[in-house]
Amino acid sequence: MLSKHAERKNRLPLRIAHIGAGEWSRYAHGPALERLAAQSVVSLELICDLQIERARQFRDLFRYRLASDNIHASLAEARPDVIVCTVQPAATAALVKSLLPLGIPLFIEKPPGVSLAEATSLAAASIVANVPTFVAFNRRSIPSIVRLKQWAAQHAVRFARVEMLRTNRLEPDFAIATGIHVLDALRFLMGDPNSIAVTPYLRDNSAACDYSVRLVFPNSAVAEISMMLNTGLRRESYFLSAQGATAEAVLGSAYSSPLCYQGDREWSEERIVSENPLANDPQIDGGFIGEYEAFFRALAESEPSPCSLSDAARSMQLAEAVLTRYSGPLPPLPFS
Repeated sequence: MLSKHAERKNRLPLRIAHIGAGEWSRYAHGPALERLAAQSVVSLELICDLQIERARQFRDLFRYRLASDNIHASLAEARPDVIVCTVQPAATAALVKSLLPLGIPLFIEKPPGVSLAEATSLAAASIVANVPTFVAFNRRSIPSIVRLKQWAAQHAVRFARVEMLRTNRLEPDFAIATGIHVLDALRFLMGDPNSIAVTPYLRDNSAACDYSVRLVFPNSAVAEISMMLNTGLRRESYFLSAQGATAEAVLGSAYSSPLCYQGDREWSEERIVSENPLANDPQIDGGFIGEYEAFFRALAESEPSPCSLSDAARSMQLAEAVLTRYSGPLPPLPFS
């Protein structure tokens, strides 16, 4: 019914079947894919959602060809080259497991499930199916974080400090649903840590926690993370320090208040030596265009996915450690 990804990897536009027409899809994925469709990179063939009226509205808003509430029945007509899954985390594992046997590359909204067990199960299933997958940790494609990564490649980072400050985000599962972003970004910037230490700060009359997290890396570099859920301020920042040099990236308005500096800059000898403002384009500053481009480029070049389900499971390991308040060494995952 559906051809293998290897037979169509260089065909443009890539035919897209998209599952999940919720609020985040309307904010990030629909606009990004619509822009890529205007550039003839993709063809928007299908939007699926369990609420058919929501799927129809999404179809009309972003100009998809078909709308459906029956995923598997409609895939045959759409004949996709890539399936985009942007459903709620609780539905991700079952849906992705049902799609992997089709052999079609999958772009998956983070997190990859709701637990490390789900994430590792999906990773193992993707390896067996030999299907390219990409988990949408958009920080990896935010230009200021990309420049920070380039800076880190040229400097021996000794210390990192990350702040994720939010307002009225008192979800008990914050560490996995949202906090996983900063943990994944640190892995992107510095590699995999050896150990983690988690200090929770309980809130009165709430199941939510603030967290202080310390990661230690094989080269003895240290990262300290503050996840604070109700500070009266929005700010997400990444600070790296090396011998005689420092670099910092502060994310844009979706993640940091306009009152904060936004962009990235480098210091040496107590002066700013490089500074880059935002592009003032939410699709670029948010990394939404970049993450699709990264996956499509890997497919076209037959390269390993830069953020596969196997890689994402390692970020889930850190997030679950924070949620469960675990401190200690980080054991290898089953597929390592």
